[in-house]
Amino acid sequence: MAPRIVVAHGYRAAPTKHWFPWLVEQFEPGVVRVPALPNSRHPQPGPWLETLQDAVGDVDDDTILIGHSLGSITTLRLLAELPQPWTLRGLILVAGFTQPLPNLPMLDPFTAAPLDVQAILDGARHRHVFGSDNDTTVAPPITAAMARSLEAPLTIVPGGGHFVERQGCRSLPELRPILDRILSAAD
Repeated sequence: MAPRIVVAHGYRAAPTKHWFPWLVEQFEPGVVRVPALPNSRHPQPGPWLETLQDAVGDVDDDTILIGHSLGSITTLRLLAELPQPWTLRGLILVAGFTQPLPNLPMLDPFTAAPLDVQAILDGARHRHVFGSDNDTTVAPPITAAMARSLEAPLTIVPGGGHFVERQGCRSLPELRPILDRILSAAD
């Protein structure tokens, strides 16, 4: 089967923003899908999870999930709630978090319930986290803590900010080699 990559965007974002169009262009048509998560200016966990679940469907060894910012915790919640066992080829999180953000209390409903990290460790064969050294939306230590809890390598992109277009981010070239490595992994 052909690989499929599903990207969960973040708060106040859309499929046409930031580095998502660049990522879609990196692959054959239909490989990368970026669903529009509902009401991104006033997101609610239930509708976001339902929409992401509809977009992802069943996960398998040909599936790679990518989450950006609020899309990261949404992706983690989706995986933690799947009936076990399941296997996922890869999980990549960009500027993600699993704890409340002091500067964005309106997103607290996404982090309120405990997260079953063990389910993710058991099911996601390859995990990777991207952060930057100057993210003012999700503080770098918060992304680093998420990477540690997921036992995932952390790539720091110097000056990457929050990986959003208003900060000049329209591509994320550091992502491509990680994706290629996960796609070519046989184990």
